[in-house]
Amino acid sequence: MKVYIGLGANIGERETAIGKAVAALDGRIGTLCGCSSLYETRPVGFQSEHLFLNAAAVYETTLSAHALLQVTQEVERELGRTVKSEGGVYHDRPIDIDILVFGDVAVADDVLTLPHPRLAERRFVLEPLCEIAPQLVYAPAGVTVSELLHRLNRLDIFEVTAEGEAPAEAAEALNRLLPALTAHAGRVSEADVRQWLGTGLTHLYMGRDEQGLVQATATLCLCASPTGCKAWVEDVVTSPECRGRGYAGALIAHLQCESVRLGAKSLNLTSRPDREAANRLYRRAGFEPRTTNVYRWTAPERGGNKGL
Repeated sequence: MKVYIGLGANIGERETAIGKAVAALDGRIGTLCGCSSLYETRPVGFQSEHLFLNAAAVYETTLSAHALLQVTQEVERELGRTVKSEGGVYHDRPIDIDILVFGDVAVADDVLTLPHPRLAERRFVLEPLCEIAPQLVYAPAGVTVSELLHRLNRLDIFEVTAEGEAPAEAAEALNRLLPALTAHAGRVSEADVRQWLGTGLTHLYMGRDEQGLVQATATLCLCASPTGCKAWVEDVVTSPECRGRGYAGALIAHLQCESVRLGAKSLNLTSRPDREAANRLYRRAGFEPRTTNVYRWTAPERGGNKGL
């Protein structure tokens, strides 16, 4: 039967520890069938300056679930982990080995719960697991691990308003995200955000991930002209650690809807020819490249008026 194992380490020689753990389990619990790449992630459930490396591995085994647990804990101790997390209190660790899914076995007792009860909530588990077994079904949810990861990739997009504490949160997020867009990003203050939003022509959108952290932002600027109201997309940026999750595409789709709601006849943006990945995204979203570096998306016709 196949057993899927999650591995992590955030202190010491992290990569070496995970490699030793994978090798130590090979033969002691069964035969190694595959191992994922390493993923660097922030700690979840506690504060630490030490980032984790995480991986997932799959073995063919004949052991029972509790015999597997005994071996994984023995390997943890051999690699220097002497303190286990208890009562929801987590610590830095030189190695962490978790049994994630063990065939169709279900266990729920004082020492072991299978499948792992928090697997569906943990990106640091799902990303490496999805690499080696995207079609593995997580029984408690009745869906594949690929679908579980897709659900985590859904961005909670909201518009920043000028009232309350929203501008202060927005300024903090912009100061964290904008350096990934340009090396010339200046500091943004709460007053700056309030001033932009006070014009009524600038609309600022942000997206939170599953942990409630702002990981993406974009600005929609309205421009009234003799040929109709046009909207421009500016400063689309996603946190570098979240690239590949589809956040930029989700933002663009949201801005298309918002531009229609705000009465714009077209949505425009500029993009250099060398930004190949971004340009592919804009084409997929229905934007048409013009002879300049401008991409234009024309709003659907309403009431017989053609979009400009």
